[in-house]
Order: sequence, then structure tokens, then C-alpha cells
Amino acid sequence: MVVVIEEIKDQKGLVFLMHGISGFKEHPLLEETAKIFNKSGFTAVKFDTTNSIGESDGKMEDGTIAGYYEDLEDITEWSKTQKWYQEPFSLVGHSWGGYCIANYATNNQNKIKNLILFSSVVSGKLYQENDDIRPVLKEWKEKGIRIWESSSSPGVIKRLKYTFIEDGLNYDLLKIVDKIKCPVLMIAGNKDRTVHMEYQKMLFDKINSQKQFYIIKDGDHNLKGKENSQELFDVINNWIVFNLKQ
Repeated sequence: MVVVIEEIKDQKGLVFLMHGISGFKEHPLLEETAKIFNKSGFTAVKFDTTNSIGESDGKMEDGTIAGYYEDLEDITEWSKTQKWYQEPFSLVGHSWGGYCIANYATNNQNKIKNLILFSSVVSGKLYQENDDIRPVLKEWKEKGIRIWESSSSPGVIKRLKYTFIEDGLNYDLLKIVDKIKCPVLMIAGNKDRTVHMEYQKMLFDKINSQKQFYIIKDGDHNLKGKENSQELFDVINNWIVFNLKQ
């Protein structure tokens, strides 16, 4: 895996940032969020999962949720050998990355200081119901693979096997998210076509720990065009400052 560490001298905290399926560590939303954490004294760790469109090994078409989750485990475990490692640490995840970090938090409660979930996928079943997937699901299943152009990286052609959809049925945050003990900030756009707002609200209602849900007006799944807005900066910065006092 290819990893980028933005180390801060005399750091106050550590944050790992995880992209979603077909994402990459330079995703604008994660880049801007890392900068906000840096300004607050956090060392930020960004990485490309394997089997995505980033620099790490593998092909996107072979990607699985289990594989992405294992990559997150591997990164955090490797980080223990580095001088900047500290616990508890923060986790930021977008889309399926949000799913993975929330799942990780249920299994590693003492390691996690807080979570930021950007447009988090709620479950594999509900993922099939989104406006981008539902219309192509039948053809995807018949062909066994979906091929399309990236919206965040124009010119990049994505390929993903239908087995990803089948595997996704094994994952449901609604069944486990009540185990999370740390504070959780959820951020989503009200025009997200990938994870409907009603699903986001279902997830939020299931969280039993301290929580906040912020909706970005006119924001899509990637919060494109909103990633460096003053609004988003204020939400994240206030969250960081508040949690540093805890």
C-alpha cells in the first residue's frame, strides 16, 4: 500500500483518513479535511487501499469490502511502529470508507477518540437502492462487471465485478453501530444520490454515543464543490476543537 504521512511536530493527535470504493488518497474532500486536522496539530495519515484506482497494488475490479477493511487494519497496525503513533486516534472515512471506519470502531473501542463519517454507506442492501446503482444493477449482474468513467477523476475508467454487490449483502452497520462508544460526527449532502438521506438518518438514530449530524445544502455524495467551503471548515474545526477538550 502507498501511504502519505503529514507529520506535525509536537502533535496533539493522530488521524487516519480512508477513501471509499474506487477512491484514492488525494480525494479533495479528504485532502481538505486532512489540512484542517493539520492546523489543529494532528498528524494525518492518508492511504490508497489495494484494489482501487490509487497507487497501491491490485485492480479495482477485484476489490472487496473485507479487503478494504483489512487494509485499514494493516495501516493502523503498521503505524504502531512509527514514532508519531498515539492512541486514541481519530478516524475519517468517506462512503464505503465511512462504513469501514465505523466497523473498525466497534471492534477497537479503546483505540478510537472520535469518528467523522462523510456520506457513509449504511449497508450493502441499502447501497443497491441508490439512484446510481439501481438503474444499472440488472445489466451489471448479467455482464458480471460494470465499467464506467470516474466523476472525481475524469478519464479514469472504473471496472468492478458484480461479486462486490453480492458480498455487500453481508454488511450492515445498523446491526452493529450501537457498539460504538466514541463521539461520531456525520456529514452528508442533501443531494446525495448514492446514500439517501433517509438511510443516513436511520444510521444516526442507531448511534448511542455522543453524536452530531450536519447536512450540507446542495451537497452531493462527494460534497463536490463544498470540500473547501467555509461551512465545512467550521463544522470540522469546531468538532476537532471540542474533542481536544475532552
